[in-house]
Amino acid sequence: MANTARSMIEKARTQLGYREGRNNHTKYPPEVPGLAWAQNQPWCQTWISWLAVKTGNTDVVPLTASCLACTNWFKQRKQFHRSGPRPGDLVMYGPSGGTHVDLVTEVSGTKIKVIGGNTGGTFGGAYYNGNGVYEKWTEAGNPKIHGFARPSYKTAPNDQTTVLPGVGGGQKPPVKGKITVKRGMTLLGICALLGVTLGEMLTANPQVKDADLIREGQELNIPDKKGVTTPKSTAATPRSTPPAEPDKGTPVTESQAPARTQQNPTVKPGVSGTDRATTRYKVQRGDTLSGIAVKHGVSLKALMDLNTDRWPDPNLIHSGQHVHLPGDVRVPDTVNKSVPCSCKTNNSPKPSKPVRPAPVPSTPSTPAPETVSVSLADVMPFKPPVVQRGWDRPLTADERANARVIYDQALVAFGRQDGPRAAVIGIATAYQESRLRNLPGGHLDSAGLFQQRPSQGWGTHAQVTDPVYAATKFFTTLKQAAPDWKSMLLWEASHKVQRSGSPMAPATFELAAAKLVVEFSGGSSGRHAKPYDPAKDQPIAPAPQTPAETVAPSSGWVTPVSTEPATAFGTKGSMWASGQHTGTDFPAPQGTPVVAAGAGKVVETGWAGAYGQSVVIEHDGGVRTRYAHLSAIGVSVGQTVQAGDAIGAVGSTGNSTGPHLHLEFIVNGVAVDPMTYLRG
Repeated sequence: MANTARSMIEKARTQLGYREGRNNHTKYPPEVPGLAWAQNQPWCQTWISWLAVKTGNTDVVPLTASCLACTNWFKQRKQFHRSGPRPGDLVMYGPSGGTHVDLVTEVSGTKIKVIGGNTGGTFGGAYYNGNGVYEKWTEAGNPKIHGFARPSYKTAPNDQTTVLPGVGGGQKPPVKGKITVKRGMTLLGICALLGVTLGEMLTANPQVKDADLIREGQELNIPDKKGVTTPKSTAATPRSTPPAEPDKGTPVTESQAPARTQQNPTVKPGVSGTDRATTRYKVQRGDTLSGIAVKHGVSLKALMDLNTDRWPDPNLIHSGQHVHLPGDVRVPDTVNKSVPCSCKTNNSPKPSKPVRPAPVPSTPSTPAPETVSVSLADVMPFKPPVVQRGWDRPLTADERANARVIYDQALVAFGRQDGPRAAVIGIATAYQESRLRNLPGGHLDSAGLFQQRPSQGWGTHAQVTDPVYAATKFFTTLKQAAPDWKSMLLWEASHKVQRSGSPMAPATFELAAAKLVVEFSGGSSGRHAKPYDPAKDQPIAPAPQTPAETVAPSSGWVTPVSTEPATAFGTKGSMWASGQHTGTDFPAPQGTPVVAAGAGKVVETGWAGAYGQSVVIEHDGGVRTRYAHLSAIGVSVGQTVQAGDAIGAVGSTGNSTGPHLHLEFIVNGVAVDPMTYLRG
């Protein structure tokens, strides 16, 4: 279909009358690359993205589920207007353009005809279905309209739709077999436009080392459905022409080149430390420098040092070129599996993943170790239990720098193997606490990236507002408070450190944190990383879980207050950060005595955010009970109690609508229904 305003309008009209299913489930998000996660979100902007995909307008309309992100995208390109709408424009509503979006189909005087998608929702406790896809007239001067985003559509021979002057016509047709990247394009969007898979696109373009990083003006090869097109080199000729080579596809040592002998190997000058003997590898189709480094067990930095100034652009290498390798590498040639590698050998083990140069140390005393390339599959081993937020929010330079400090300190604390996953926990926590900003103050005396409180022993104000100190303190506390953190969900590990009143809140930023960690590590979801499961962008609603090992209910448990339970465990609602009730509520008059549900040791007392005044008791078998919203606390940390011992009084502190006891049973780190134990 033509890449025009008319194509968008005509495709939009084919959807008139469509209405979503319950809970905002529509057909549109799964068909937009990268937006499957938005299935249960308001879909007005997702629908516009769907139109762009279906009509080939992905280079002029951003693929996003956020109206605000779309508005800002056009503002950055100076394609946003406060008046003068034209057919094909996007109408952005709300004070900042982030409330709703429509597509202009006709203009008549001061009126415009618009088409859009109206999502459903919940009102007064009941679900209602929105108007679905509609078309209607409205005033161009409607005070709710923030402005008009104007895509740079192209023209078609029979297209009578009004378009911006100078946008259509006069453009050179694309070179056959090539496509030029335009501003706003993404590789996934190009794949949707061409009707090819990401794997086919990457195979045809080995120069693309990171699927998330393509640049405006870059030429990409269009995959041939009969066979992937042969990439043509756009790199300049190497400085020196290599001598005649043996049979194609065979890596050769410098000793095989004319006028050289094995006893007198080539020595590459400029390598740090002692000069080392080198061998050569002949570049095969589909190779990249990072891939060659992985297959031959060397770091990318060492490979670049050995090949200084060999290419004008190290991202552009092509078949027939040669790459110098350290002379003591021992690996089979898995880059070109049909030909054995003739590299010199020793007993050095081959690393399983590529490594990058060590990052700049955050402090002289704690240099960060070498990073290791990871994928989203590596650092998101569990599916997030809540809807993901902020994963596509652009970060400021300071926010990105703060996230990098957390990443570096995670590697210092946990090493290359466990550091990346720990970094996701740390960055997601800071994202929740401060939005990655080094705040000078906060609630009470909390401050810094993690909102750590000097009065609670986290350090001085100057220390907790030092990103390096704050990150180091977070990870050292994680080691102490959660030695089994690797087997926990992100929010569970974070809560062991933060003791937040909204323990699951950091989980909403897990995808945002994971993407940053993958970026910092030099990894990607491309051809040299582990396969990324897009389902990880589709968070599932949390559900009550049964731990693998639990304490069998027995008559030894007692009800903490002598009233009947009200709000049950697992009740869903927006008033809870996790999306559902994590305990059982027992309404009772203010001051009603609260007793321990079982024998155990008091491990936590005092204010706990949304829980208000709270007591936590640790019992045998990995069971903990929490008693929240208390008006008074009658025990202290370290005290041993028996079932039925008084520990406090009912109150309404914290996030509470009236006097009641909120009781939680946490078994091996998982919240379970308290009534399973109290009723035996």
